[in-house]
Amino acid sequence: MFKKQKMSTISISVFSADLKLIGFENRRELHLSCGLVNIARGNCNVIMKPDTNNINGEILISSERPVMNANLSVPPILFDQVHSALKNNVDRPLQLVLLLDKYLQIDNHGVLTITDSIKAKIEDISWILPIR
Repeated sequence: MFKKQKMSTISISVFSADLKLIGFENRRELHLSCGLVNIARGNCNVIMKPDTNNINGEILISSERPVMNANLSVPPILFDQVHSALKNNVDRPLQLVLLLDKYLQIDNHGVLTITDSIKAKIEDISWILPIR
């Protein structure tokens, strides 16, 4: 018997990161390729931008592919902290927990079950930045 549980958080672990400098203004973006921690299958691509005026985020969860795409606008100080942490050479990856405004259905094997794609607002973000 399959028991479904609801959850509103997605935990992800950063596999790789690229800093992109865009245009003559050198607009900064961090592009993170991440694996899912609390969901059995899939990946998450995160684009993070520094923004003093517009702090928010959203995530698109496709029903057709096991890939999620998140966009985050964060305060410049947080952007710089994450960027610095990514430059540190530690054995453990950075982790990120996204709190969504919607619940996701997960079966007892940890597999996400959706029939239609989901677009959700990211209500809050927590980071685990390894120091050593």
